[in-house]
Amino acid sequence: MDLLAGLKQESVTEMDLSDYCTVDVGTSVRDALSQMQATHCRNALVLQDGKLAGIFTDRDVLMKVADNGEALGKPITQFMTPDPFTLSKAATAADALALMARHHIRNVPIVEDDGSVVGNFTHFSVLDFLAEQFPDITLDSYPVYPRRFSRRRHGG
Repeated sequence: MDLLAGLKQESVTEMDLSDYCTVDVGTSVRDALSQMQATHCRNALVLQDGKLAGIFTDRDVLMKVADNGEALGKPITQFMTPDPFTLSKAATAADALALMARHHIRNVPIVEDDGSVVGNFTHFSVLDFLAEQFPDITLDSYPVYPRRFSRRRHGG
């Protein structure tokens, strides 16, 4: 199978879009982080009246919250990215990857025409797709030539 052709044909709705949690616009940063931690998500899609209003990611935590002790009690709307780039359900995986590359982002929310969330396309969506397309190749296997690699630790 030609990988590029596969990505151009694969609808984003056929991909794993489950890497997200949702919080309401009135949620505090502390509660959003708790929700992200509880669901093992790297981002929270921020909703207002059931529609996407913004996204709060692990990058926002590092860049805007980590050195601001007072941030935890503040509303997430002060730290989220409002009106993030999105794609519709009609988009392909190639469309999502192109958007991610063009804007240097790691999350692309997939939304209905009315703004309600369908899911979140991430780099893990692509990795899952690749694992399905190439099941004989495993990324966690041992090196082909194990004697080429030292078994002793070097450095600190």
